[in-house]
Amino acid sequence: MRSDTKPVRIRHVAAAVAVALGGTYAPLAYAQDSVTLDEIIVTARKKEESIQDIPVAVSAISESLIQDLTLQDLSDISKLTAGLLFDNEFSRQSNRPVIRGQANILGDSGVSYFIDGVYITGSIADYDLNEIERLEIVKGPQSALYGRNTYSGAINIITRSPGEEFSGRVQVEVSEDDQFELSAGISGPLIDGVLSGGVNLRHFELGGPFTNEFDGNEIGEQESTSASAVLEWTPTDSIRARLRAYYADLNDGQAALFHQSALDNNCFTDNGALYGGGGRYFCGTVEPGEINTDVRFQAPDARLESEKLQTSLRLDFEFNEQSSLTSITGYNRDDSIDISDGDYQPTSFQTAVFTPGGFPFAGFPVPPFSFGYVGTIVDFTFANLGEEEDISQELRYSYEGDNLDILLGAYYFKQDSLSRSIRDLPAGAAGAAGANFGAAFGEQIGLCAQNPICGSIVPFFGPTIDVPRDASDLEIENTALFGLVSFDLTDTLSITAEARFQEEDIEQAAVAQDLGGPITNRVNASASFDSFSPRFTVDYKAGENSLLYALYAEGTKPGGFNGVVAIEAGLPTFDEEEVTSFELGSKNVWANGQLTANFSLFFNQIDGYQLTQNARSGANTTSATVNAGDADINGLEAEFSYRPVNVEGLTVTFNYAYTDAEFTDGVDENQGVLNDAADNGLVDCSIGDQFPDPNDPTACNESLFGSIDGNQVPRTAEHQAFLDVDLRRPLAGTDGWEFFVGGNVSFESSKFAQVHNQAETGETTLVNARFGFQNEQFAINFWGRNLTGEDSTPLVLRYADGAESFRRSFVGTLRRDTYYGVTATVRF
Repeated sequence: MRSDTKPVRIRHVAAAVAVALGGTYAPLAYAQDSVTLDEIIVTARKKEESIQDIPVAVSAISESLIQDLTLQDLSDISKLTAGLLFDNEFSRQSNRPVIRGQANILGDSGVSYFIDGVYITGSIADYDLNEIERLEIVKGPQSALYGRNTYSGAINIITRSPGEEFSGRVQVEVSEDDQFELSAGISGPLIDGVLSGGVNLRHFELGGPFTNEFDGNEIGEQESTSASAVLEWTPTDSIRARLRAYYADLNDGQAALFHQSALDNNCFTDNGALYGGGGRYFCGTVEPGEINTDVRFQAPDARLESEKLQTSLRLDFEFNEQSSLTSITGYNRDDSIDISDGDYQPTSFQTAVFTPGGFPFAGFPVPPFSFGYVGTIVDFTFANLGEEEDISQELRYSYEGDNLDILLGAYYFKQDSLSRSIRDLPAGAAGAAGANFGAAFGEQIGLCAQNPICGSIVPFFGPTIDVPRDASDLEIENTALFGLVSFDLTDTLSITAEARFQEEDIEQAAVAQDLGGPITNRVNASASFDSFSPRFTVDYKAGENSLLYALYAEGTKPGGFNGVVAIEAGLPTFDEEEVTSFELGSKNVWANGQLTANFSLFFNQIDGYQLTQNARSGANTTSATVNAGDADINGLEAEFSYRPVNVEGLTVTFNYAYTDAEFTDGVDENQGVLNDAADNGLVDCSIGDQFPDPNDPTACNESLFGSIDGNQVPRTAEHQAFLDVDLRRPLAGTDGWEFFVGGNVSFESSKFAQVHNQAETGETTLVNARFGFQNEQFAINFWGRNLTGEDSTPLVLRYADGAESFRRSFVGTLRRDTYYGVTATVRF
C-alpha cells in the first residue's frame, strides 16, 4: 500500500479540462467503500495546520514521496509542483526558482528558501533531500509572515527530527554517467525522554554527462559531500530546544553550456559596419548545440567550489495550552570560488573589432590606408571569489484560543558579502593574444594572407590583457515587525489579517582596478528601503470536506545596487519591485475520500518590474538591473489525487497550471535598438540608442526606448502539467513484501529568453518510469529518466559573442539524455 498520496492541482484552460499541478501525497487507509486520508500538517503560516484547512495555496512534498519517486533535487520537485519552475541552469550555485510567473533575469529571485525557519540566501540545488521530513512550497506573496524576497512565494524545508526510538538508514544509488550517491543516517535517544540526536551523511558524484568537442573530454562533472547533526532537548513538557548544523562541500567542473554564434542570428538585419548585413538577433527556438570550449587553455583551473555552513537554534516555551514563545537563531556562511571559460568557444583571447572600415584613416584611397581599426583583446573568463556570512534572529509570540489566534513577531537579519576578481592568466596567454591581434589587424588591411609583416605589427599596437582585481563589499541589514490575527466569526466563517513592516539598509563599497595598476574608481554608496506588506484572508467551510477562501496580499522584492560600471554609468541603485495579489481558492475531498481536489485562481499586478539593460562607462559595458515596467500575471492551478477504492494500491496524480504573465507597461533599451534596426537596417538613432547619454541633449534618450507592453515575461511557462500513475501490490508468497511500478510525464511550454520574446527554449516533455520491491526494512528501486530523449534546452540566455566583436549571441544548457539507475535502501 502506498505510503503517501499527493493532492495535485488541476484545471483546463483554453477549451476543455481543468487539471492539476504540484501537491502532496498523503497516506491512505481503506474502508470497505471509502478511503480515509491521513492528515497532512504544514507550517505555512508559522503554526501547525492541516493542509486541507489552511486558506493558502501550498504543496507539501513528504519524505516518503521523495523516496517513492526517487526525487534527487529541487529540479525534480518542480516538475510535480503546480506553478513552480526550477532548473539547475548555469550551475548548482546559480539557480533562480520561479513561482507563478514572477521571474527574474539578474538579481535575486522573488522566492526564498527557509530551512527549519531560518532564511537561507544563495542556492540549495545540492541540498541533501534524504534528511527532509517535509518540503512546503508556499505560493503567492508571503512578505507579511516570511519577509524579504518572498514576494512570489517561499520554499520551506522542515528537516527530520530524531525519534524516541533508535533507527538508521543506508542508501546507495548508482546510474549511468558515473553517477553515484551514498547516504546514511542514524538517530535516537541519548537520554531517554530528555535528549535525542541524529546524524546524516551524504556523498554524491556525477561524471561529465556531456562531451566537450574541443578535446573529447567529459564536461559537467559534479561532486558534493555533506553532513548534518541535530540535537533535541526537552527538559520539561513546556520547554524544547533544537540545535542543528549542516555542512556541505561542493566541487564541480566547468558548466556544460553551448554557445550559439552571432553568425547564426536570423532576424533584425543590421547593415552597419559591425554587423555588415547580418542579423542582430535570433528569432525562434534555440536548438541544442555542441559544447566546444577551450577551457583547458582559457581557464585551466576552471571549477566551482563552495563550502557552506548552516546552523540554527530553535527554542520553544509553552506558557499554557494556548500561548507560547518561539526563538529562532540562524548563522550561515558560504565561501565560494567560481572560475570558468566564459565565451564557451574553442578560441581564446580573441580580438574584438568594433569599427572596421574608414576610421581613423578615412579619406585615404590608397591601401592599406583605406581601412579602419579599433580593437581590444577579449579575455572572456570569469574568476570570482565570494565570501558571504549572515545572522538572523526571529522572536514570536503565539496565542491560539477557541475562536481567536494571535501571532506577534520581530525579526533581524544582517549579511556581509565580499566579491572580488581572482583571475590569473595561464602561460602562453600573451602569445595567443598577440597572434590573434596581429591576424585581426592584418585581416582588416588585407595584408596578412600574403605578407608576414603582420607579426611585426603587434608590438607597435599592443595588445594588452587586462587582469581585473575589482572588489565589492556589500552589507544588508533588515529589521521587521510582523503579526497575524485570525478570528472565527462563526463555526464556518473566519477572517485573518497579517502584516509586516520592514526596513532594509544597504551599504556598498566597491573598487575598480586592474592587476598591477591603480584604483580607477572607488564607490561608496548606501540606500534604505521601507515597506509595509499586508495580507487579508476570508475563508468559509462549505462542508465537512470543502474549504473556500479569498485573499488580498501585497509583497515586495528588495531594491539594491548594481556593479561598479553601472554605478559609473549613472545606474547605482534599483528600487523595490511591488506586487498586489488577489486569490480565490477551494480545497476539497470528494468521492468518499477517494479524490482530493484543490484549486486556486490568482491575479497579480506588479509595479517596477526589475529587468536588465546595458550600461556603459568608458570602454566598459555590463548588465544592470533597472525598474523597467509593470506587469499583470494571472493564472490558475489545480491539484488532483485519485485513489479508487476498487483498485487496490493505485494512485493517479494529475496536475496543471496556467500562467499568463504579460507586461502592461515599460520600455527596454535593447528593444529600442531592435526597433531601430528594423526601421531602416541601421542603428542610427532613428528609433532608439543602445547607450543613451542623459547629459547630451542631442543624443537619443529613454523616450526612444522600445515598448515591451504586451510582451510575455521571460523565463515563464504558460502551461505546466504533470501526470503520475503508481501501483503497489503485495508480493504473493512473501511476508510483508510489495511490488511497485509507476511512471510519470511532465510538460512545460516554451519560455522566452528575454523581454523581446524572440529567442526561446521550445516546449519540453519528460517521461520517467520506475519499478521495484520493498518491505519495512529493505527497498530496491529500478528507474529510468527522460525515456524519450527530450533534448530541449532548459535555459536560453542572451549573450555576447567574444569572437565576433561582442555581437549579440546566445548561450544554452544541454538536457541530460536518457539514463537508467538503481536505488537500494536499508532501514534498521
